[in-house]
Amino acid sequence: MNWFAQTFRKVHIIYASPLWAKERGTAFDAEEYADSLAGASVDCVELYTKDHHGICYYPCSLGLTFSHDVVGELLAALRKRDIRLIAYFSVCFDNYALGLHPEWRAVNVWGDPCKVGPFYMACWSSGYMDYALQQIRELAQGYTVDGYWLDIMPYVRNVPQTEWMSNSLPSPCYCFSCQKGYEDETGERLPLLETPDSQVGNPLFGDLSLQQIVGQPFLAHHAEQAYQFLLGKGEAFLTQAMDILRSNNPQALITYNGANSPGDPFDYADLVSIEGHAPLYTRQSFIARWGRATGKPFEILVSAGLPGGPLGGLWCRYDHKPPPLLQMENAISLAHGGSSVLGQFPYPDGSTDPAQYRGYEQVFRPTAEVEPWLRQPQSVSDVGIPLLTKPRTASLFWYLMSEGVENIHQALLDYHYQYDVIRNLDDMESYQLIVLADQAALSDSEIERLKEYVAGGGRLLASGYSSLWDENGRRRDDFGLADLFGVSFRRDPGLPYVSVRLRDEALVDRVTSFPMFAEDAPPVEVSLNGAAALGDLVYPETNRTSGTTVMWGNAPPDEDQAHPGLCRNDYGKGVCWYAAWPLRTGGLSNVWIKRLIKELVSDVLTKPVLTTTAPAGVEVVLNRQDGRHVVHLVNHHIGSPDRPSFDEKNGLVLDNLEIQLDLARLGVESVQRVYAPPQSDLSYRMEGNNLVVQVPPLRAHALIAIE
Repeated sequence: MNWFAQTFRKVHIIYASPLWAKERGTAFDAEEYADSLAGASVDCVELYTKDHHGICYYPCSLGLTFSHDVVGELLAALRKRDIRLIAYFSVCFDNYALGLHPEWRAVNVWGDPCKVGPFYMACWSSGYMDYALQQIRELAQGYTVDGYWLDIMPYVRNVPQTEWMSNSLPSPCYCFSCQKGYEDETGERLPLLETPDSQVGNPLFGDLSLQQIVGQPFLAHHAEQAYQFLLGKGEAFLTQAMDILRSNNPQALITYNGANSPGDPFDYADLVSIEGHAPLYTRQSFIARWGRATGKPFEILVSAGLPGGPLGGLWCRYDHKPPPLLQMENAISLAHGGSSVLGQFPYPDGSTDPAQYRGYEQVFRPTAEVEPWLRQPQSVSDVGIPLLTKPRTASLFWYLMSEGVENIHQALLDYHYQYDVIRNLDDMESYQLIVLADQAALSDSEIERLKEYVAGGGRLLASGYSSLWDENGRRRDDFGLADLFGVSFRRDPGLPYVSVRLRDEALVDRVTSFPMFAEDAPPVEVSLNGAAALGDLVYPETNRTSGTTVMWGNAPPDEDQAHPGLCRNDYGKGVCWYAAWPLRTGGLSNVWIKRLIKELVSDVLTKPVLTTTAPAGVEVVLNRQDGRHVVHLVNHHIGSPDRPSFDEKNGLVLDNLEIQLDLARLGVESVQRVYAPPQSDLSYRMEGNNLVVQVPPLRAHALIAIE
């Protein structure tokens, strides 16, 4: 295990001082800066060495230079205080270089440059890459740092998605370098693809919709070729950069923004690095569970500044979140064995606000006290959720597959089931239930392994397009798991929504008799092939148009257009449930679908390893660690965007909560001590084989150890 997994108190220093700013660098004092970080219990910093403007904060023969050697001065000061330094470098944003060389910019089919906010995106195929590699070489030769962090590394296939905090590859790019290089490599002209988001004036690049993937294989093939060409250029840059860094500093860690994310087509980085921002706390939890599943150390990049805009944190704000909110976000990572790296935004003159360090101290001092209970945790879970993305060979499907798992995550999180996101199918027998949520692209070996699991007595809940494509993104004639599902694929009906009508009386009693509106969940039309239908998908009488509304509502469900929806199939000694639509759980519009998932899971988990009286919105995580069990409770409510709860007098504190652990399931014969680390004993009682623990008052994070 590398050192990164042993440190939990990190700050991401976004020092940028553009040419127009007043008093650039005049207040920068490395010794004072390092003293402030040490006083706040910081043990590692990630420092900007080159920013998006193209300014280098170290002596460099290329690019814009700065008045201070910020890297050298701060590195020396941090070394005296045993604080590690990771060097950040902005790769594909460099407005100075791309302003001088517009031919280095990524452009769409009309020649419009790819521009994110004020910053141009460099093309992997252009001469800019040699420029950036020389800057990286001089950085590596000049300083012995603990790691390197490369930013703006666009590799992920830009399928339509809600913001996933990954850098999407602007493909196809139609700069001259790409057009010439593509023809040289393939013998064909770069195809002129107009995709949904590539209109004139659109600053970003788009890719194919799910309907285009299913219904227009010719278009999908050419889009895939263009992506793979440009991805190869990006991979060449990454391997060259890593060779330079490793040859000069073999012990340093190397990572990049989005490294080892579900959409990352490579596995080169030494750790998982993914952004996750308030108020998407369930997204942060999902990233943490994914990070743990990779088997690598992981970090979640969290803006300490208050969120700006409708989604995500704004890195470049001087007013920070209140400490309890940062404590909560930090605790989400800690609960899964990772760390949240909190952003810091100094002023362009090099000074910082003392209030920032007071906030960090309130987060990191309590973290330091409980670090022995954080290292190398092993999860204890009842449910496994495979996330089997193949972003290099089946690039179009990574987001569909990730979105399916994230929605199941949202449901299980609120109902406090213990579950893992899993990256392979090797150890499915350790779980009572496997949920295969929209895992569209599966290999033959993965299909056989799933069949083996269920035939041997396993329980599987599957949904949507699972197994309709192979690991190379080739469409199968039928689901690869058709015999396991007990249904066969008929067609994509092309509907944006559908109603789900339960037919099973027990489910109707426990969920609802309403026709459940499944929003943003394109249905899959199937025929029964051995399964029993527990519910139907009911299509609307007609598609919604301006001329076919009922007032402002959709057309009603047409019971004459009912198709199998929720199906149950006995297979060998096990059982498979299949839902013929993507299971969406976010927002009020999906509360009944969320409830349905809960009831299906509870039918399998009759004796869960952990139960609790905590409400939805409190994340509860059970780990096995160093000969004991450790339970984390993280109160997401404290960061509610409209009702933030951080005031000492009237802030929300949850009291009189209990957790109950099945000791027989845990293999624990007796309990010697129950306490809140580091040393506060807690009251508990035994009820048969169950240990019942009184949770201490919960504001942001509570930790319970059982020995």
